[in-house]
Amino acid sequence: MKKICLSVFCVLVCLLSFSQTLKKMTAAELNSLIVQSEKPMVVSFWATWCSSCVEEIPYFISTIKEKYGGQVDLLLVSLDIKSYYPQRIETFAAKRNFNTSIAWLSESNADVFCPLIDSTWSGAIPSTLMVNNRKQYRKFYETGMTERQFVNNLDLMLK
Repeated sequence: MKKICLSVFCVLVCLLSFSQTLKKMTAAELNSLIVQSEKPMVVSFWATWCSSCVEEIPYFISTIKEKYGGQVDLLLVSLDIKSYYPQRIETFAAKRNFNTSIAWLSESNADVFCPLIDSTWSGAIPSTLMVNNRKQYRKFYETGMTERQFVNNLDLMLK
């Protein structure tokens, strides 16, 4: 069983490393990726129709790349409707230079996926999960963040 889980994890990591390709993920697969992440990780839950989400993503990407280099992984998890996958989400992300790992959550039942991410999550977006498993740090934000708030929260995760 451990070999199977490790194999699934390795496949997911490989798939997500190609940032321009949108991957379909179940809530269980996403949760496994988060729980098994060896690097600090930021998971941003967003949708193409969410203006607050789209507003914060560029500084999430630039801050992580410019200030933290390869220290932190960023995964954008789209909660768009099924008909948007994959073409509409990929086109949207490409036009906005969202050059990071992007996944589409294939679950539409918030009662299933929200508790896996955080027991307090109502399903509202933008929402961001920051995880540093090595330091047993896990913080969930069910709100948009300014660039300054994002940097401060990243610093807390990495301390």
